[in-house]
Amino acid sequence: MMTHRAKYKKIIFLKHATIFFVAFFFLFFPAQTNAQSLQQSISISPIINDLQLTPGKKTTFTITIKNNNSTSIGIHAETTGYDITGGASLFEQTQSPMTNWTTLSQEDLLLDKNQLKTIYVTINTPNNIKQSGYYETIFLTPIAHQQEVANSPIILSRFGVLVLGTVGKLNYNDLAKKVSVSDITPTFTILNTFPSTISFTVANNYFTHFDAKPFITITPLFANSQTTLLIDKHVLPGSKRVWQYTPMIARNHIFYQIHLAVSVGGGKQIYRDTWFVVLPYRSFLLVITVFTLLYIIITKRKRLGKFVAILIKG
Repeated sequence: MMTHRAKYKKIIFLKHATIFFVAFFFLFFPAQTNAQSLQQSISISPIINDLQLTPGKKTTFTITIKNNNSTSIGIHAETTGYDITGGASLFEQTQSPMTNWTTLSQEDLLLDKNQLKTIYVTINTPNNIKQSGYYETIFLTPIAHQQEVANSPIILSRFGVLVLGTVGKLNYNDLAKKVSVSDITPTFTILNTFPSTISFTVANNYFTHFDAKPFITITPLFANSQTTLLIDKHVLPGSKRVWQYTPMIARNHIFYQIHLAVSVGGGKQIYRDTWFVVLPYRSFLLVITVFTLLYIIITKRKRLGKFVAILIKG
């Protein structure tokens, strides 16, 4: 019969052998990552094109694609006039008319290994176009010749090239008046616990797009403030962008003030202020309730005893 100590040594040996086998397998037989390696082996430039359009004139720019892969690859190009990065669903959006003015020199092309090719994008701006901001996204989808693993699904990852077009002269004073900051959370001023995230919305009611750069400052009462520069986002005309921020600040205070400063360009900023109080009132209510019940039990124990006896005896 195998002793308990011998069984324990056998279990330890099998455990270590399993770990070694798994590590050996992943080191010498790496998993297939067709889509990821395909995406990393392609270079596209530029990703964002900010254009000044003139009514009745053509505007042309280029998109350069380089295949860094060791094999040939196909690329399919197509345009869409929806705000892909926005918060609203595609069913709630109206497609930008810019797609009707845009033509691509090639929609399908084949790149050999280490080959570089250029797509020419031409925008024919209509004569009677109104002053406004327009946008579109040119999607470039790499297509592999064959699956690396038989009977496995093909995952097509694609690149988006953002095209921003402005008709009219941008006035930052007017822009600042047409930008608003709203929906700041937390919405309640008295909180039981410190909020895990702080969010806010920037809305653009101006005729053209801008680059929003928010600064958020959180100041506890009688403590040092903390200012954080959040990631900047393009806010398209008539659209909104939402930011979510996880504050990394001491949470042992009661009163906090939030100061938002959103830079919209040209030295102009939009400001919003709010505040909240962190008071664990639920714990206080629980403690008060427990003490109240104990007080009633101690001071009214004779009456409670008679009441219980009546209930038992009927």
